[in-house]
Amino acid sequence: MSGRILIVDDLSINRTILRAKLQAACYDCLLADCGQQAIALAQNERPDLILLDYRLPDMDGIDVCQVLRANTATRDIPVLLFSATADRQQRLRALQMGADDFLSKPLDDSYLMGRIRSLLRAQTHRAGAALPVGLPSVSGMADGARPFMQQSRLTVICNSATTCAGFCTELRQAMPDMSCTCLSLQQALRLDSGAAMPDMFLVSPDVILQKGLQVIPDLLSRNQTRQAELCVMLPEGQELLGAMALDLGAREVLHQPLDAEEAHLRLAKILHQKQGRDALQQAFETQLDQAVRDPLTGLFNRRYLGAQMARVAADLQSGVLSDCAVLVIDLDHFKTVNDRFGHNAGDDVLTEVARRMRAALRNTDILARYGGEEFVVVMPGADSAAARRVALRICRVVHARPYVVAGSDVALQLSVSIGVAVQHAAFKGGMSDFAKAIVGKADDALRAAKRGGRNRVVTGQIAAA
Repeated sequence: MSGRILIVDDLSINRTILRAKLQAACYDCLLADCGQQAIALAQNERPDLILLDYRLPDMDGIDVCQVLRANTATRDIPVLLFSATADRQQRLRALQMGADDFLSKPLDDSYLMGRIRSLLRAQTHRAGAALPVGLPSVSGMADGARPFMQQSRLTVICNSATTCAGFCTELRQAMPDMSCTCLSLQQALRLDSGAAMPDMFLVSPDVILQKGLQVIPDLLSRNQTRQAELCVMLPEGQELLGAMALDLGAREVLHQPLDAEEAHLRLAKILHQKQGRDALQQAFETQLDQAVRDPLTGLFNRRYLGAQMARVAADLQSGVLSDCAVLVIDLDHFKTVNDRFGHNAGDDVLTEVARRMRAALRNTDILARYGGEEFVVVMPGADSAAARRVALRICRVVHARPYVVAGSDVALQLSVSIGVAVQHAAFKGGMSDFAKAIVGKADDALRAAKRGGRNRVVTGQIAAA
Protein backbone atom coordinates (compact mmCIF):
# COMPACT_ATOMS: atom_id res chain seq x y z
CA MET A 1 0.00 0.00 0.00
CA SER A 2 1.56 3.28 -1.04
CA GLY A 3 1.17 6.45 1.01
CA ARG A 4 3.04 9.43 2.37
CA ILE A 5 3.37 9.69 6.14
CA LEU A 6 4.46 12.71 8.19
CA ILE A 7 6.57 11.73 11.23
CA VAL A 8 6.59 14.35 14.00
CA ASP A 9 9.06 13.82 16.87
CA ASP A 10 11.58 16.15 18.48
CA LEU A 11 14.21 13.38 18.82
CA SER A 12 16.18 12.68 15.65
CA ILE A 13 16.81 9.04 16.59
CA ASN A 14 13.06 8.39 16.94
CA ARG A 15 12.35 9.97 13.57
CA THR A 16 15.09 7.90 11.96
CA ILE A 17 13.84 4.61 13.42
CA LEU A 18 10.24 5.27 12.39
CA ARG A 19 11.28 6.36 8.91
CA ALA A 20 13.32 3.17 8.44
CA LYS A 21 10.37 0.98 9.44
CA LEU A 22 7.95 2.84 7.19
CA GLN A 23 10.29 2.97 4.20
CA ALA A 24 10.80 -0.78 4.54
CA ALA A 25 7.02 -1.06 4.08
CA CYS A 26 7.26 1.18 0.98
CA TYR A 27 5.84 4.35 2.50
CA ASP A 28 7.24 7.78 1.67
CA CYS A 29 8.10 9.88 4.71
CA LEU A 30 8.13 13.55 5.68
CA LEU A 31 9.86 14.63 8.89
CA ALA A 32 9.14 17.40 11.40
CA ASP A 33 10.74 18.11 14.78
CA CYS A 34 8.16 20.50 16.28
CA GLY A 35 4.47 21.32 16.20
CA GLN A 36 4.62 24.42 14.01
CA GLN A 37 6.70 22.65 11.38
CA ALA A 38 4.26 19.73 11.45
CA ILE A 39 1.28 22.05 10.92
CA ALA A 40 3.00 23.80 8.01
CA LEU A 41 4.01 20.52 6.34
CA ALA A 42 0.53 19.07 6.82
CA GLN A 43 -1.07 22.08 5.16
CA ASN A 44 1.42 22.37 2.29
CA GLU A 45 2.18 18.71 1.57
CA ARG A 46 -1.13 17.03 2.52
CA PRO A 47 0.30 13.72 3.80
CA ASP A 48 -1.94 10.66 3.90
CA LEU A 49 -1.33 10.12 7.62
CA ILE A 50 0.49 11.78 10.53
CA LEU A 51 2.44 10.03 13.31
CA LEU A 52 2.59 12.61 16.09
CA ASP A 53 4.55 12.54 19.33
CA TYR A 54 2.75 14.00 22.33
CA ARG A 55 5.73 15.89 23.76
CA LEU A 56 7.13 18.53 21.40
CA PRO A 57 9.31 21.54 22.20
CA ASP A 58 6.80 24.23 21.18
CA MET A 59 3.37 22.67 21.82
CA ASP A 60 1.97 19.30 22.80
CA GLY A 61 0.68 16.84 20.23
CA ILE A 62 -2.95 17.24 21.28
CA ASP A 63 -2.78 20.96 20.57
CA VAL A 64 -1.25 20.18 17.17
CA CYS A 65 -4.10 17.78 16.48
CA GLN A 66 -6.63 20.41 17.48
CA VAL A 67 -5.09 22.93 15.04
CA LEU A 68 -5.11 20.35 12.25
CA ARG A 69 -8.77 19.50 12.84
CA ALA A 70 -9.74 23.19 12.77
CA ASN A 71 -8.20 23.67 9.31
CA THR A 72 -10.31 22.59 6.33
CA ALA A 73 -7.15 21.64 4.44
CA THR A 74 -5.95 19.18 7.11
CA ARG A 75 -8.96 18.18 9.18
CA ASP A 76 -9.49 14.83 7.44
CA ILE A 77 -5.87 13.61 7.65
CA PRO A 78 -5.67 10.61 10.03
CA VAL A 79 -3.53 11.30 13.10
CA LEU A 80 -1.87 8.70 15.34
CA LEU A 81 -0.65 10.22 18.61
CA PHE A 82 1.88 8.40 20.79
CA SER A 83 3.48 9.11 24.16
CA ALA A 84 5.83 7.50 26.66
CA THR A 85 3.69 8.73 29.56
CA ALA A 86 0.19 8.14 28.21
CA ASP A 87 -2.57 7.88 30.78
CA ARG A 88 -6.33 7.53 30.45
CA GLN A 89 -7.08 11.27 30.63
CA GLN A 90 -4.48 12.05 27.97
CA ARG A 91 -5.92 9.33 25.75
CA LEU A 92 -9.50 10.56 26.16
CA ARG A 93 -8.50 14.17 25.51
CA ALA A 94 -6.59 13.13 22.39
CA LEU A 95 -9.64 11.27 21.07
CA GLN A 96 -11.87 14.24 21.92
CA MET A 97 -9.59 16.54 19.91
CA GLY A 98 -9.87 14.31 16.84
CA ALA A 99 -6.93 11.90 17.09
CA ASP A 100 -7.66 8.55 15.46
CA ASP A 101 -5.70 6.65 18.11
CA PHE A 102 -3.38 7.29 21.05
CA LEU A 103 -0.59 4.73 21.44
CA SER A 104 1.85 4.14 24.28
CA LYS A 105 5.62 3.91 23.83
CA PRO A 106 7.40 1.69 23.19
CA LEU A 107 5.27 1.25 20.09
CA ASP A 108 4.16 -2.27 19.23
CA ASP A 109 5.35 -2.61 15.62
CA SER A 110 2.70 -5.09 14.49
CA TYR A 111 -0.15 -3.07 15.95
CA LEU A 112 1.27 0.23 14.65
CA MET A 113 1.57 -1.06 11.09
CA GLY A 114 -1.87 -2.67 11.25
CA ARG A 115 -3.37 0.61 12.47
CA ILE A 116 -1.59 2.57 9.73
CA ARG A 117 -2.88 0.22 7.04
CA SER A 118 -6.41 0.37 8.47
CA LEU A 119 -6.48 4.17 8.58
CA LEU A 120 -5.08 4.53 5.06
CA ARG A 121 -7.61 2.04 3.75
CA ALA A 122 -10.45 3.95 5.43
CA GLN A 123 -9.07 7.23 4.06
CA THR A 124 -9.06 5.80 0.53
CA HIS A 125 -12.63 4.62 1.01
CA ARG A 126 -13.64 8.06 2.24
CA ALA A 127 -11.97 9.81 -0.69
CA GLY A 128 -13.71 7.44 -3.10
CA ALA A 129 -17.08 8.42 -1.65
CA ALA A 130 -16.53 12.15 -2.24
CA LEU A 131 -18.70 13.91 -4.78
CA PRO A 132 -17.12 14.38 -8.21
CA VAL A 133 -15.93 17.84 -9.16
CA GLY A 134 -18.85 20.00 -10.24
CA LEU A 135 -21.47 18.40 -7.97
CA PRO A 136 -22.51 20.33 -4.87
CA SER A 137 -21.14 19.23 -1.53
CA VAL A 138 -23.33 18.29 1.37
CA SER A 139 -23.16 20.94 4.06
CA GLY A 140 -21.61 19.80 7.31
CA MET A 141 -20.39 16.40 6.14
CA ALA A 142 -16.70 17.27 6.49
CA ASP A 143 -16.95 18.64 10.02
CA GLY A 144 -14.73 17.28 12.77
CA ALA A 145 -15.82 14.40 14.96
CA ARG A 146 -18.95 15.12 16.95
CA PRO A 147 -19.95 13.60 20.29
CA PHE A 148 -22.56 11.40 18.63
CA MET A 149 -24.79 11.32 15.58
CA GLN A 150 -28.44 10.70 16.34
CA GLN A 151 -30.19 7.50 15.33
CA SER A 152 -27.06 5.43 14.73
CA ARG A 153 -27.71 1.70 14.96
CA LEU A 154 -25.21 -0.68 16.56
CA THR A 155 -25.57 -4.46 16.68
CA VAL A 156 -23.49 -6.48 19.14
CA ILE A 157 -22.64 -9.98 17.87
CA CYS A 158 -22.34 -12.22 20.89
CA ASN A 159 -22.87 -15.91 21.69
CA SER A 160 -23.90 -15.30 25.30
CA ALA A 161 -27.15 -13.46 25.92
CA THR A 162 -25.96 -12.46 29.39
CA THR A 163 -22.67 -11.04 28.16
CA CYS A 164 -24.39 -9.33 25.23
CA ALA A 165 -26.90 -7.68 27.55
CA GLY A 166 -24.04 -6.37 29.65
CA PHE A 167 -22.27 -4.86 26.64
CA CYS A 168 -25.47 -3.23 25.43
CA THR A 169 -26.19 -1.77 28.86
CA GLU A 170 -22.72 -0.21 29.04
CA LEU A 171 -22.91 1.13 25.49
CA ARG A 172 -26.40 2.58 26.00
CA GLN A 173 -25.19 4.35 29.12
CA ALA A 174 -22.28 5.86 27.20
CA MET A 175 -24.36 6.69 24.10
CA PRO A 176 -28.01 7.04 25.16
CA ASP A 177 -29.23 8.08 21.69
CA MET A 178 -27.83 4.95 20.07
CA SER A 179 -30.04 2.03 19.09
CA CYS A 180 -28.27 -1.11 20.36
CA THR A 181 -29.43 -4.63 19.50
CA CYS A 182 -27.97 -8.12 19.97
CA LEU A 183 -27.59 -10.95 17.47
CA SER A 184 -25.77 -14.25 17.39
CA LEU A 185 -23.17 -14.70 14.65
CA GLN A 186 -25.49 -17.02 12.74
CA GLN A 187 -28.32 -14.48 12.91
CA ALA A 188 -26.01 -11.73 11.64
CA LEU A 189 -24.76 -13.86 8.75
CA ARG A 190 -28.35 -14.69 7.78
CA LEU A 191 -29.59 -11.09 7.63
CA ASP A 192 -31.35 -10.53 4.33
CA SER A 193 -31.64 -7.45 2.16
CA GLY A 194 -35.07 -6.66 3.59
CA ALA A 195 -33.74 -6.26 7.14
CA ALA A 196 -32.79 -2.89 8.61
CA MET A 197 -29.00 -2.99 8.52
CA PRO A 198 -27.04 -1.54 11.45
CA ASP A 199 -24.49 1.19 10.94
CA MET A 200 -21.97 -0.88 12.89
CA PHE A 201 -21.36 -4.41 14.10
CA LEU A 202 -19.38 -4.92 17.31
CA VAL A 203 -18.07 -8.49 17.62
CA SER A 204 -17.69 -9.58 21.24
CA PRO A 205 -14.64 -11.43 22.61
CA ASP A 206 -16.47 -14.75 23.09
CA VAL A 207 -17.26 -14.89 19.36
CA ILE A 208 -13.63 -14.13 18.44
CA LEU A 209 -12.33 -16.76 20.87
CA GLN A 210 -14.76 -19.39 19.57
CA LYS A 211 -14.74 -18.65 15.83
CA GLY A 212 -11.48 -16.74 15.35
CA LEU A 213 -10.94 -13.66 13.22
CA GLN A 214 -12.57 -15.41 10.25
CA VAL A 215 -15.81 -13.76 11.36
CA ILE A 216 -14.48 -10.45 9.99
CA PRO A 217 -14.15 -11.51 6.32
CA ASP A 218 -17.34 -13.58 6.71
CA LEU A 219 -19.30 -10.43 7.56
CA LEU A 220 -17.49 -8.12 5.15
CA SER A 221 -17.91 -10.45 2.18
CA ARG A 222 -21.72 -10.52 2.27
CA ASN A 223 -23.72 -7.95 0.33
CA GLN A 224 -26.18 -7.60 3.19
CA THR A 225 -23.63 -6.84 5.92
CA ARG A 226 -20.52 -5.41 4.26
CA GLN A 227 -21.79 -1.82 4.21
CA ALA A 228 -21.80 -1.68 8.01
CA GLU A 229 -18.67 -0.69 9.89
CA LEU A 230 -17.16 -3.60 11.79
CA CYS A 231 -15.41 -3.35 15.15
CA VAL A 232 -14.15 -6.07 17.46
CA MET A 233 -13.61 -6.35 21.19
CA LEU A 234 -10.68 -8.45 22.38
CA PRO A 235 -9.37 -9.67 25.72
CA GLU A 236 -6.80 -7.37 27.32
CA GLY A 237 -3.24 -7.59 25.96
CA GLN A 238 -4.08 -9.05 22.54
CA GLU A 239 -2.24 -6.44 20.45
CA LEU A 240 -1.11 -8.94 17.81
CA LEU A 241 -4.67 -10.23 17.42
CA GLY A 242 -5.80 -6.60 17.20
CA ALA A 243 -3.32 -5.90 14.40
CA MET A 244 -4.58 -8.93 12.50
CA ALA A 245 -8.19 -7.80 12.99
CA LEU A 246 -7.38 -4.38 11.54
CA ASP A 247 -5.68 -5.95 8.53
CA LEU A 248 -8.74 -8.14 7.92
CA GLY A 249 -10.97 -5.06 7.72
CA ALA A 250 -12.04 -4.16 11.25
CA ARG A 251 -12.32 -0.40 11.69
CA GLU A 252 -11.66 -0.39 15.42
CA VAL A 253 -10.37 -2.67 18.15
CA LEU A 254 -11.62 -2.30 21.70
CA HIS A 255 -10.19 -4.20 24.66
CA GLN A 256 -11.62 -5.61 27.86
CA PRO A 257 -12.41 -4.33 30.37
CA LEU A 258 -14.56 -1.96 28.32
CA ASP A 259 -13.95 1.73 28.97
CA ALA A 260 -17.40 3.08 28.09
CA GLU A 261 -16.26 6.70 27.68
CA GLU A 262 -13.36 5.75 25.40
CA ALA A 263 -15.55 3.35 23.42
CA HIS A 264 -18.04 6.19 22.96
CA LEU A 265 -15.38 8.49 21.50
CA ARG A 266 -13.93 5.85 19.20
CA LEU A 267 -17.22 4.45 17.91
CA ALA A 268 -18.92 7.85 17.55
CA LYS A 269 -16.08 9.08 15.32
CA ILE A 270 -16.41 6.06 13.03
CA LEU A 271 -20.20 6.35 12.94
CA HIS A 272 -19.95 10.05 12.12
CA GLN A 273 -17.59 9.32 9.23
CA LYS A 274 -19.84 6.54 7.94
CA GLN A 275 -22.95 8.67 8.04
CA GLY A 276 -21.02 11.42 6.27
CA ARG A 277 -20.04 8.98 3.50
CA ASP A 278 -23.61 7.72 3.31
CA ALA A 279 -24.93 11.27 2.96
CA LEU A 280 -22.40 12.02 0.22
CA GLN A 281 -23.34 8.83 -1.60
CA GLN A 282 -27.02 9.66 -1.34
CA ALA A 283 -26.37 13.20 -2.61
CA PHE A 284 -24.33 11.80 -5.50
CA GLU A 285 -27.08 9.35 -6.43
CA THR A 286 -29.63 12.16 -6.23
CA GLN A 287 -27.52 14.30 -8.56
CA LEU A 288 -27.14 11.42 -10.99
CA ASP A 289 -30.88 10.81 -10.94
CA GLN A 290 -31.60 14.50 -11.55
CA ALA A 291 -29.18 14.48 -14.47
CA VAL A 292 -31.28 11.87 -16.29
CA ARG A 293 -34.73 13.14 -15.27
CA ASP A 294 -37.04 15.68 -16.84
CA PRO A 295 -37.62 18.21 -14.02
CA LEU A 296 -41.27 18.83 -14.94
CA THR A 297 -42.70 15.34 -15.34
CA GLY A 298 -40.14 13.27 -13.43
CA LEU A 299 -39.76 11.02 -16.47
CA PHE A 300 -36.39 10.05 -17.90
CA ASN A 301 -34.92 12.57 -20.31
CA ARG A 302 -33.45 12.27 -23.77
CA ARG A 303 -29.93 11.72 -22.43
CA TYR A 304 -30.99 8.67 -20.46
CA LEU A 305 -33.05 7.42 -23.40
CA GLY A 306 -29.97 7.46 -25.65
CA ALA A 307 -27.99 5.36 -23.17
CA GLN A 308 -30.82 2.83 -22.88
CA MET A 309 -31.20 2.61 -26.64
CA ALA A 310 -27.50 1.77 -26.92
CA ARG A 311 -27.93 -0.98 -24.34
CA VAL A 312 -30.92 -2.40 -26.18
CA ALA A 313 -29.01 -2.34 -29.48
CA ALA A 314 -26.17 -4.29 -27.84
CA ASP A 315 -28.65 -6.85 -26.51
CA LEU A 316 -30.18 -7.24 -29.97
CA GLN A 317 -26.75 -7.73 -31.51
CA SER A 318 -25.77 -10.37 -28.96
CA GLY A 319 -29.08 -12.21 -29.20
CA VAL A 320 -30.14 -11.45 -25.61
CA LEU A 321 -33.22 -9.77 -27.10
CA SER A 322 -35.11 -11.02 -30.15
CA ASP A 323 -37.50 -8.07 -30.30
CA CYS A 324 -37.69 -4.43 -29.29
CA ALA A 325 -40.48 -1.91 -29.85
CA VAL A 326 -40.36 1.87 -29.70
CA LEU A 327 -43.41 4.12 -29.30
CA VAL A 328 -43.27 7.80 -30.24
CA ILE A 329 -46.18 9.63 -28.59
CA ASP A 330 -47.43 13.14 -29.28
CA LEU A 331 -50.16 14.99 -27.37
CA ASP A 332 -52.81 16.11 -29.87
CA HIS A 333 -53.51 19.86 -30.22
CA PHE A 334 -51.41 20.67 -27.17
CA LYS A 335 -50.48 24.12 -28.50
CA THR A 336 -54.06 25.26 -27.99
CA VAL A 337 -53.77 24.46 -24.26
CA ASN A 338 -50.79 26.78 -23.85
CA ASP A 339 -52.31 29.46 -26.06
CA ARG A 340 -55.67 29.45 -24.28
CA PHE A 341 -54.78 28.79 -20.65
CA GLY A 342 -51.04 29.60 -20.36
CA HIS A 343 -47.92 27.55 -19.86
CA ASN A 344 -48.63 26.77 -16.20
CA ALA A 345 -51.80 24.96 -17.23
CA GLY A 346 -49.85 23.28 -20.02
CA ASP A 347 -47.27 22.07 -17.51
CA ASP A 348 -50.02 20.63 -15.31
CA VAL A 349 -51.47 18.77 -18.27
CA LEU A 350 -48.08 17.33 -19.27
CA THR A 351 -47.46 16.15 -15.71
CA GLU A 352 -50.85 14.41 -15.54
CA VAL A 353 -50.40 12.84 -18.99
CA ALA A 354 -47.01 11.50 -17.89
CA ARG A 355 -48.55 10.02 -14.73
CA ARG A 356 -51.28 8.26 -16.70
CA MET A 357 -48.88 6.89 -19.28
CA ARG A 358 -46.55 5.56 -16.62
CA ALA A 359 -49.42 3.60 -15.08
CA ALA A 360 -50.23 2.01 -18.44
CA LEU A 361 -46.75 0.55 -19.07
CA ARG A 362 -45.10 -2.74 -18.21
CA ASN A 363 -42.43 -2.80 -15.49
CA THR A 364 -39.69 -3.30 -18.08
CA ASP A 365 -40.73 -0.39 -20.33
CA ILE A 366 -38.77 2.87 -20.38
CA LEU A 367 -40.75 6.11 -20.69
CA ALA A 368 -38.94 9.36 -21.50
CA ARG A 369 -39.92 12.88 -22.35
CA TYR A 370 -38.40 13.47 -25.78
CA GLY A 371 -39.14 17.18 -25.96
CA GLY A 372 -42.13 19.51 -25.67
CA GLU A 373 -45.28 17.39 -25.74
CA GLU A 374 -43.53 14.39 -27.33
CA PHE A 375 -42.67 11.20 -25.43
CA VAL A 376 -40.86 7.97 -26.30
CA VAL A 377 -41.36 4.50 -24.86
CA VAL A 378 -38.73 1.78 -25.33
CA MET A 379 -40.11 -1.73 -24.85
CA PRO A 380 -37.33 -4.35 -24.70
CA GLY A 381 -38.57 -7.80 -25.68
CA ALA A 382 -41.91 -6.56 -27.06
CA ASP A 383 -43.17 -7.79 -30.43
CA SER A 384 -45.71 -5.94 -32.61
CA ALA A 385 -48.74 -7.35 -30.82
CA ALA A 386 -47.46 -6.47 -27.33
CA ALA A 387 -46.41 -2.99 -28.43
CA ARG A 388 -49.78 -2.29 -30.01
CA ARG A 389 -51.64 -3.45 -26.89
CA VAL A 390 -49.65 -1.06 -24.71
CA ALA A 391 -50.03 1.78 -27.21
CA LEU A 392 -53.81 1.37 -27.33
CA ARG A 393 -53.90 1.25 -23.52
CA ILE A 394 -52.00 4.55 -23.41
CA CYS A 395 -54.50 6.11 -25.81
CA ARG A 396 -57.35 4.99 -23.58
CA VAL A 397 -55.96 6.19 -20.26
CA VAL A 398 -54.93 9.57 -21.66
CA HIS A 399 -58.36 10.16 -23.20
CA ALA A 400 -60.47 8.49 -20.49
CA ARG A 401 -60.93 11.41 -18.09
CA PRO A 402 -60.92 15.18 -18.66
CA TYR A 403 -58.11 17.41 -17.44
CA VAL A 404 -59.20 20.14 -15.03
CA VAL A 405 -57.54 23.52 -15.55
CA ALA A 406 -56.51 25.00 -12.21
CA GLY A 407 -58.35 28.19 -11.28
CA SER A 408 -61.21 27.56 -13.70
CA ASP A 409 -64.15 25.26 -14.25
CA VAL A 410 -62.84 24.18 -17.66
CA ALA A 411 -62.29 20.46 -18.25
CA LEU A 412 -60.22 19.51 -21.29
CA GLN A 413 -60.63 16.30 -23.24
CA LEU A 414 -57.21 15.39 -24.65
CA SER A 415 -55.78 12.56 -26.70
CA VAL A 416 -52.48 11.26 -28.05
CA SER A 417 -51.30 9.90 -31.37
CA ILE A 418 -48.78 7.07 -31.29
CA GLY A 419 -46.36 5.69 -33.84
CA VAL A 420 -44.92 2.22 -33.24
CA ALA A 421 -41.81 0.62 -34.72
CA VAL A 422 -40.54 -2.89 -33.98
CA GLN A 423 -37.17 -4.50 -34.54
CA HIS A 424 -37.60 -8.27 -34.81
CA ALA A 425 -34.29 -9.73 -35.96
CA ALA A 426 -30.82 -9.31 -34.46
CA PHE A 427 -29.60 -5.83 -35.29
CA LYS A 428 -26.30 -5.73 -37.20
CA GLY A 429 -25.65 -2.00 -37.53
CA GLY A 430 -24.09 0.47 -35.15
CA MET A 431 -25.83 1.41 -31.92
CA SER A 432 -26.45 5.01 -32.99
CA ASP A 433 -27.82 3.70 -36.29
CA PHE A 434 -30.32 1.57 -34.39
CA ALA A 435 -31.68 4.49 -32.37
CA LYS A 436 -31.91 6.71 -35.43
CA ALA A 437 -33.60 4.01 -37.53
CA ILE A 438 -36.17 2.78 -35.03
CA VAL A 439 -37.14 6.22 -33.69
CA GLY A 440 -37.29 7.53 -37.26
CA LYS A 441 -39.61 4.71 -38.30
CA ALA A 442 -41.83 5.26 -35.24
CA ASP A 443 -41.87 8.98 -36.01
CA ASP A 444 -43.02 8.22 -39.57
CA ALA A 445 -45.82 6.10 -38.12
CA LEU A 446 -46.73 8.92 -35.73
CA ARG A 447 -47.15 11.35 -38.62
CA ALA A 448 -49.38 8.79 -40.32
CA ALA A 449 -51.49 8.62 -37.14
CA LYS A 450 -51.80 12.41 -37.18
CA ARG A 451 -52.85 12.41 -40.80
CA GLY A 452 -55.36 9.66 -40.08
CA GLY A 453 -57.29 11.78 -37.62
CA ARG A 454 -55.27 11.60 -34.35
CA ASN A 455 -56.08 9.64 -31.17
CA ARG A 456 -54.90 6.46 -32.84
CA VAL A 457 -52.00 4.01 -33.17
CA VAL A 458 -50.10 3.32 -36.38
CA THR A 459 -47.44 0.62 -36.58
CA GLY A 460 -44.41 0.62 -38.84
CA GLN A 461 -41.67 -2.00 -38.98
CA ILE A 462 -37.92 -2.08 -39.56
CA ALA A 463 -36.54 -4.77 -41.80
CA ALA A 464 -33.67 -6.90 -40.45
CA ALA A 465 -30.31 -5.19 -41.10
